[in-house]
Amino acid sequence: MDWKPEGKIAIICFTREGARICRQIMKGLREDGICCEGYGKSRSFSAEDLAREEENERLLPVQEPLTEWTGRQFQQSAGLIFVGAAGIAVRGAAPWIADKFRDPALVVVDEKGQFAIPVLSGHVGGANDLAWRISRYVGAVPVITTATDVENRFAVDVFARERHLWISDREEAKQISADILEGRPVGWFSDFSTAGEIPKGCVKDQKCRHNISIGIYERRLDDGREPEDERAGILYLVPKAVTLGIGCRKGIGREILKQEVLGALKAHGILPQSVCRVATIDVKQKEDALLHLCETMGWEFCSFSAEELKALDGAFAHSDFVERTVGVGNVCERAAVLGSGHRQASSLILRKQQLNGVTLAAAGSIKVTEGAAWKTSILM
Repeated sequence: MDWKPEGKIAIICFTREGARICRQIMKGLREDGICCEGYGKSRSFSAEDLAREEENERLLPVQEPLTEWTGRQFQQSAGLIFVGAAGIAVRGAAPWIADKFRDPALVVVDEKGQFAIPVLSGHVGGANDLAWRISRYVGAVPVITTATDVENRFAVDVFARERHLWISDREEAKQISADILEGRPVGWFSDFSTAGEIPKGCVKDQKCRHNISIGIYERRLDDGREPEDERAGILYLVPKAVTLGIGCRKGIGREILKQEVLGALKAHGILPQSVCRVATIDVKQKEDALLHLCETMGWEFCSFSAEELKALDGAFAHSDFVERTVGVGNVCERAAVLGSGHRQASSLILRKQQLNGVTLAAAGSIKVTEGAAWKTSILM
């Protein structure tokens, strides 16, 4: 059970017996290193019922209407646990439910701790995993109802979530799950080497009606001549695995820079969602267009001195003019390599591109997910 939420878990109870279960769950989550807060909402609760000498057993009183509290937790928490009746949780959450890709995990536990029922976001949000954790803490039976789990089939959204891969198309993900459940083959394509067996129900490098493409590049499975309703669907699962090195003229416009960068990525088939950061030379660290690009695209930003860039070994493009201007003969290629965590030019996946007032290069970042080298299998 390696799943951990990326935010806190909020637990709410409504009776004294529920408070006992709530505290057991709090204790288990905290021992597993998961941030959580416990809440009590009931007119029958006294201050003594909620407060305890031990700080980690204290419950926070909920004075506001339950629906308002739930809406606030939908915005602030990675998961919610209701210790009480399922109907209470459903009524509290109903106004805030969006879809399974955005909703937090929602689990209901009865006040005797007999059952843990994932209600919302079982896969992407981790509610199924949270229910299994609760079963360990209080002895509850996890009641899992998602079809791929019941049938013990491959779940593409779980696969993506566990590996921090961006999912390109929610509807396509649903179609792939449907095909897996119905026994229809799903195409499996990957830019990465794979270790071991591919998921059951998938066929490697064979075009099917619906297909999974793992990697950083756009993939064409049709030549455009097929009728629209017969074209193969592609679900892209994209790791944050690319560092862009960018040089640009001083004062370049925001839209010009963005247009040139995105245009170059498209021309070379690199998916923008695969970019994790932009690297440049330190004299450009306050360049407005660069900072704005990273902010709008959600990319990290880093810069290096000319001396740091010059220290890299390997064959890089060279410009005497650039060297006279900033002290090193190439910015984009060297910055991409250094920003990616590598030291060699061989990590470049896109050499220097001379654009309109912009130079751009790209390197494969060392890490796709924590502890995994970017060129090794993301199945490991």
